[in-house]
Amino acid sequence: MAILFALTAAFCFAALGVTVKRGLQRNTIFTALTVAFACAALVTALFTLASVPEGVTMGAVMIFIAAGVAGEGVGRISFLTAVHFLGPSRATPIQTATYPVLSLIGGVILFSEAVTVWRAAGAAAIVAGIWAIASDEEKPDVGSPARRGGRSRRWVYFLPVLAGIGFAVSDLVRKTGMAMVPHPAFGAMIGACTVLVIGGVVLSSSPRLRSQVRLEPGWHWFLLSGVLGGCGVLLVFMALERGEISVVGPIIMAQPMMVVLLSAVFLRGIEKLTWRLVAGVALTVLGVITISFSGG
Repeated sequence: MAILFALTAAFCFAALGVTVKRGLQRNTIFTALTVAFACAALVTALFTLASVPEGVTMGAVMIFIAAGVAGEGVGRISFLTAVHFLGPSRATPIQTATYPVLSLIGGVILFSEAVTVWRAAGAAAIVAGIWAIASDEEKPDVGSPARRGGRSRRWVYFLPVLAGIGFAVSDLVRKTGMAMVPHPAFGAMIGACTVLVIGGVVLSSSPRLRSQVRLEPGWHWFLLSGVLGGCGVLLVFMALERGEISVVGPIIMAQPMMVVLLSAVFLRGIEKLTWRLVAGVALTVLGVITISFSGG
């Protein structure tokens, strides 16, 4: 059952990027964030009402708020913006690779952990994969937001890295909150609602940003994005509750391959898939899984 939950979570996260890219064809990133966050908050609230948690403390709520700011705030906003500029097939593998790479580097520097052959091979595969993905963007599709005025915006590749960092920090913080209130839906709801409130305050105080929130044709894709994001987070926790992270983690981290398949079907004519891009995604996934299994 844990493997099924993990596979479904990976599919949700993969489909999330694809649906956002479809909606962004005529809508702004601000519309995407507003609609997706509102829908995710509603989904997690419904799951919470279906099983109301007991023994909720203010300390746990504050921890879930912090986790929401890191994950749904920094992580999700950075990732969706990266999807806007780079497309899901480029943004997803970089974001997915961030956590294991940072864990590997941190373990070596902070805890003097040994760099085994498998870890070195995994890191090399990730570097090669990201290089292939980034170099493939030198000839982007016409009208790609990653190119303006004939120049490639290489800085946007930092966005999926920042997203990976945000999600990693959120997972670590949320684990503390889960120890106090073991209710995934409640924690996810608090995080989503926190970011929604913060976003509402920012938009209400800035007429310029508020004017960017317009429901143009295709905005309904963001409703699906919000449902996928909310369900994906819940499925991750359900998988971790029923299985070992050494099994669940690599399955969820393999989502870039699902993104490529979904992009080929639903983003035909919107996102250009080349053999170099597909090879880069495959190398990155292989590297992530190799590092994940090399621990111990």
